[in-house]
Amino acid sequence: MTLRHSYLALPFVLLAACGPAKTDRAPTTEEAGQGATTLAVAPYTGGPLQVSNDGVGPINSAVAFDLATLKVLFPQAKVEQAFLQSGEGPAQPIINVEQDNTPLAEIGKSDEGDIAHVRVEAGDARGPKGEQLLAKWADLGFAVDQCRAGEGREINMTICVRPDAPQVSYVFGVPGWKKPGLPPEATLKAKGQLNALIWRPAEGAVVGAA
Repeated sequence: MTLRHSYLALPFVLLAACGPAKTDRAPTTEEAGQGATTLAVAPYTGGPLQVSNDGVGPINSAVAFDLATLKVLFPQAKVEQAFLQSGEGPAQPIINVEQDNTPLAEIGKSDEGDIAHVRVEAGDARGPKGEQLLAKWADLGFAVDQCRAGEGREINMTICVRPDAPQVSYVFGVPGWKKPGLPPEATLKAKGQLNALIWRPAEGAVVGAA
């Protein structure tokens, strides 16, 4: 398993050669010699899942796309590998995180093997300004010029990005909208609701992307 950065120790230790992560003791000298890697983040155990410009809950740009790593970061969740078929291309590897029978996050993999995105579309998630899923577009303070029409998986949806949080895409559904391009502002105000929040590491983020 790999992490893009190593950090000073906190209680959770990933042992690359020794099976499941140990969470109840400090690493021994022998384990340190085997390449133990530590995570300088607090694991998620419950409550609102924060989506910010820096990441999603315990996931940030230093966390690898790695099943064992993510199991340590979400110790009370079911963390499983899967594949996502979107469009005509090959199915893409993802890792799904579910807790208390609620999907917490879908984690995508980049071509380089890192985390490409973290998609949150259920549960008690909070955006950079405390926004909650199903919030109305009209209540979140977006201007139309901060939004674009969705494509591919987000066809017929509206994707908005705040200038102060360019790594986070807000995905709005507009019931009944099936036309190309953005809905009129009046339609967004009347029907737009927040269906998902998507975070991308800085190197993969594009303003308005989802």
